[in-house]
Formats: sequence, C-alpha cells, structure tokens
Amino acid sequence: MRILFVTTLACALVAAALGCDKDTGTVQTQRIGGCTIETIDIGTALNISEQAPDDAAWIRVSSVEPAEYDVYKDAVHDLARALELRGVEIYSCTGLRQVAEGPCWPPYSIELRIKMNESASAPVRKYLQTTPLAQHVPTTERPEGYGPFFVTCGSGSSDWWTVWYRK
Repeated sequence: MRILFVTTLACALVAAALGCDKDTGTVQTQRIGGCTIETIDIGTALNISEQAPDDAAWIRVSSVEPAEYDVYKDAVHDLARALELRGVEIYSCTGLRQVAEGPCWPPYSIELRIKMNESASAPVRKYLQTTPLAQHVPTTERPEGYGPFFVTCGSGSSDWWTVWYRK
C-alpha cells in the first residue's frame, strides 16, 4: 500500500512539474449565473502576475464540441505569441472552462484578458485571418458545427469579431 501511495505521489509531482494534460488536469467548479462551470488546468496558464483591470478586453479560444486538450493548449500558446509580437499586453489566461450545467455559451473556452480597444484589435484580427493556430487554418465563413475551435475578441458583453478555424 505504501508503494502505491509513493508511486501516485511521485507521478503527481512529475505531472505538476511538466504541466497538466488530460489525464492529470485539476478541476475547479464554480457557479456563474445559472451555470455550473468547471475550469480544468490543462497547462494553458501563462506566467503572468498582473491583475486585469475591470475594463480589460478579452480574447477567447472556444469550441462547441470538445477538442483534444493539446489543441486548446497549442492554440492558446500560438495566440499568446501572436499578441505579444503585436505589442498586446496579456494580463491573464484561464484554464479550459467547460459548461457542466446550464445555458452558458460556448460550452468550452479559454480566456485571455488583454490590454486592447476595438480599433487596436483590427491588426490582430487581420493576422489571425491569415495564420494557422494549433495547425488549424482560419476560414472566413463559419464552418458547420462551428469547426474545431474559433477565436473571439471583445470587451464586457460585446463581441468585436470572430475568426473560425478548420482542420
């Protein structure tokens, strides 16, 4: 029994050091409005220490159907690099938020809080419309079923734009 405990503890420590994946991700549950949201740590958290101001814009990698965790993680890391190369300050990044219960939409998303206004977001949108994320190519039209994932940018409850991706 002691060997099993030590082995389990060692595996958990190694997973924490290397980042979480679909088998080791931790889950936090919270109620938001009429929804139960589970946030799964899949290794998308960026090393950022700033608290986002209340008026910070957001940019989300979202999907209607679940994707592999590596797809979300790679898309977020590619997106963060694109934002940083364009001088966009990133305040924070969540884990994968999954709607476990309730009408909230989209059912799967990862949100980055950023320093940007709508007019400054145009170059980011233009870049994303021509650049693959996580080895998925952008498309100007919404694919059937919303595609494997999409990127939406906005502020508060207002969406500024969406870029759709396909395999």
